[in-house]
Amino acid sequence: MKRVLLLFLMITGGMTTLSAQDSSWQATLQGQLQVLEKSAPPQWPAHADTLAQLAGAYPQVWLLQYYAGWAYTQLSFKAEKKKAEEYCDKAAPFVKKALEMQPHHTETLTLMGYWLSARINAVPSRGASLGAESRQYAEKAIDADPANPRASLVKALNIYYTPAIFGGGKKRARSTVVETGEKFSRFTPADALSPNWGKNIYDVLNASYQ
Repeated sequence: MKRVLLLFLMITGGMTTLSAQDSSWQATLQGQLQVLEKSAPPQWPAHADTLAQLAGAYPQVWLLQYYAGWAYTQLSFKAEKKKAEEYCDKAAPFVKKALEMQPHHTETLTLMGYWLSARINAVPSRGASLGAESRQYAEKAIDADPANPRASLVKALNIYYTPAIFGGGKKRARSTVVETGEKFSRFTPADALSPNWGKNIYDVLNASYQ
């Protein structure tokens, strides 16, 4: 009886430890997201690296892969042109793994479209080959969740920066920009760790129409 009880305590104790380990990343992630929200671009690289290390420590958590990819993608847009490509490369494995783990999730589809846009931003000549692909991922993300404002934002950005001769431009993007704003006004994240970025990007985009 004592041996059975001891074995039970060992198992349940191990489960408690494992559970604590499995949830410990949540507090770290939330802290990093809160810091990034208030950080200037020069402060982003260290925090993006922290998210990448966290994603490496918990490869089974798709949300960590997502945020590591998102942080480097954001950095690519914020960085000087000579660094933009480097951050796209750093984002790549995390963006792709997040999508592989959650292939039909509106946020992973959105991130893939956004990352492809970052690759175009880094090397504009890629627009001819990657522009349509980026928009396709945005459309898939909208189909997965029509209320997701980030999916509409990526679509709006794609149209806005596509030359008018190829079916894009500021005028053609207007209706999608308006729709994106409406979605942001109604959006509430499910919890503190759910994706909640993009409103500031939308504000800049919308301001160009004022």
